[in-house]
Amino acid sequence: MPRPKEFNPDDAVEKAMQVFWHKGYEATSMEDLLEAMDLNRGSLYDTFGDKRQLFLKVIDRYCHGFVGEKFSLLDQPGPALPTLRLFIHGMIEGGLADPQRRGCLIANTVMELSPHEKEIAGTLRQILQMAEDNFFRVLARAKQQGELNNDKDPRTLARFLTTMLQGTIVMIKAGASADAVNQAAETALSILD
Repeated sequence: MPRPKEFNPDDAVEKAMQVFWHKGYEATSMEDLLEAMDLNRGSLYDTFGDKRQLFLKVIDRYCHGFVGEKFSLLDQPGPALPTLRLFIHGMIEGGLADPQRRGCLIANTVMELSPHEKEIAGTLRQILQMAEDNFFRVLARAKQQGELNNDKDPRTLARFLTTMLQGTIVMIKAGASADAVNQAAETALSILD
């Protein structure tokens, strides 16, 4: 009979996420993970597989937990465009408030791994598509409610906002000032007017 786990796998994945987010995939060693997760090598391999499998679990948690929660804010009833603006500003404020300026785990991973990790690149494309689809839904609602001009295409705007948000998060990671990032975001959001 197998022994019950003496640790919480969800907590362990959260700790691994923090390490990968801070250091990146390649720079994170197994020792970094074992120390952060407070596990021995056998427990990590038995529960999560290898480093790559653990990383895929981390990406899933980040997208469906951390990012998914944030995007659920766009589903609030009422006027759509103010909700969208609040969401964008909230994401930017969150990035600026991070003392480590880690950026977005998805954007970081796209730049680090997509050129040579096709499976991970495919997963990341799906996640970026999920972001675009969330923006599309709120923009389609805005158009339906008369908040968005008829000449504005919700799908094109959704792609633009996905790209803009990822770009501003990269600017934050690169050390851009809050003023520069907020000015860029405001200029981008003016396309909705």
